[in-house]
Amino acid sequence: MIVNYRGTYLKTLLRSGEDEAEQVTEEYEKAKAQSDANYDEAATAAANRRELSDDEQHELSMLWKKLVRLYHPDRFADQPDKVETYQQLTSAINQARDNGDIERLREIANDPHGFILRQGWTSLDFNDIAEVENLRRLYDTLQIEIVSIMDSLNELCESSDFALHQLSAQKPALLEEVAAEQAKAIDAEITQLEAEAARLEVEIKELTGANDQLIE
Repeated sequence: MIVNYRGTYLKTLLRSGEDEAEQVTEEYEKAKAQSDANYDEAATAAANRRELSDDEQHELSMLWKKLVRLYHPDRFADQPDKVETYQQLTSAINQARDNGDIERLREIANDPHGFILRQGWTSLDFNDIAEVENLRRLYDTLQIEIVSIMDSLNELCESSDFALHQLSAQKPALLEEVAAEQAKAIDAEITQLEAEAARLEVEIKELTGANDQLIE
């Protein structure tokens, strides 16, 4: 991000002057603040994620798939007065999955109506007729997904990733070797970007004056 910022700043400075370049700086500050906020949010979610046993992880995965298929808002586009609640419910389901909150998923699965009421959201109708209709739609959706998965499986078997999987099964250390090579490549790219950022910083200082402060 900083390399892109300094490159844009330099081009704008040469083309339009310091006032326009200052706008580039303001935009960078906003983008950096948002990036930092997103990172902090992701770090907090990772820190709060509960460690699950293999059985719990399997249950969490199955519950999440079931709930998302049942209550995904796209399936209820013909009910605009209730779509917002389905969106909120799906968001809660995804957040519980991300946080490893299996208890929350169990709560939603066992009593979706009660969960919605406790959140203060618009009530949904979960009577038998609606449930049968939902299951019919789910069946149709699953039929489409089965075909899609079969197509994806065929593509996967023909891909280089599948070949890599087969090789890694025969040689477990292969993935570690590939990862090590990728890490080396990333380190080299980081070093190159840091050098480019430093070069741009020097060039900008020369154009704007040694006393000007650049964003780090």
